[in-house]
Amino acid sequence: MNGVLIILGYSGSCHEDPRLTLERCNRVSSMDSVQAQQRIDQIKWYHDIDFPGGLKARTETPDAESHRALWKWMRSELDKVDFTGKSVLDIGCWDGYWSFYAEQRRASRVLASDDKTQNWSGNIGLELARELMGSSIDTRTDVSIYEASKLDERFDVVLCLGVYYHLVDPFYAFSQIRHCSHERSVVVVEGDFAPDWFVKPEQAAYYDLGHGERCFVPTVPCLRQMLEANYFRVTAESIYHGLPGQPVNRVLLACEPFFGENRLHCDRPPFGLHAYDPRFSSIA
Repeated sequence: MNGVLIILGYSGSCHEDPRLTLERCNRVSSMDSVQAQQRIDQIKWYHDIDFPGGLKARTETPDAESHRALWKWMRSELDKVDFTGKSVLDIGCWDGYWSFYAEQRRASRVLASDDKTQNWSGNIGLELARELMGSSIDTRTDVSIYEASKLDERFDVVLCLGVYYHLVDPFYAFSQIRHCSHERSVVVVEGDFAPDWFVKPEQAAYYDLGHGERCFVPTVPCLRQMLEANYFRVTAESIYHGLPGQPVNRVLLACEPFFGENRLHCDRPPFGLHAYDPRFSSIA
């Protein structure tokens, strides 16, 4: 897919008209493109991805137009993050859309992680996209957000986009993200939020384990507090309300991890978070 075509086993004359050779090469390239597009079309995609050579993956979800507008907003916010030379962890990468974005933004290393058992197409879409992109991202599709710390690595940029509201235990999930970041990391969290009129009090959240799509939908103050309890300091916030006639409530928060006394913890915090608080870090 990088524009280089190698033909093996051709026994034509070395004196053949160069125009005929070019025509034959174009036919072969066209056949390869058709086959590649057929492979793409066999997969159910969540994101729209444009590949080299005019190949395209397109989402067919009923709310595709709304999603495309959402992705445009998310991209405009992520454009503010410096990826150059950075190591990046993309949690819940799905088909790799934001992993490839980070790579295109000149990240030095990108790890696309997900639990493929919770993906429509397993990891087939991600791996095909990686192949067609000629990408060098690394993939781990056997690691859910609840297991992120077993990667045993801390990253310069951590992306958790469109994930937390699907989770039955978001607090524990955020603790795993903290264990994958260092004090200079940029952590970006994005997802649904509940407007003020939807739930009360201010720090409340809609929580329904029986909901197949949205188990946990917090107010923005609730989400900020939960991140702070996991030793993150919110440095930027952006709200998106969707298209006319297609309203959504999405928030994107940029955070920096911190080490220090956390006002939300009077006692030793759970899930290994005590390591980031000098009051408790020396306690075994």
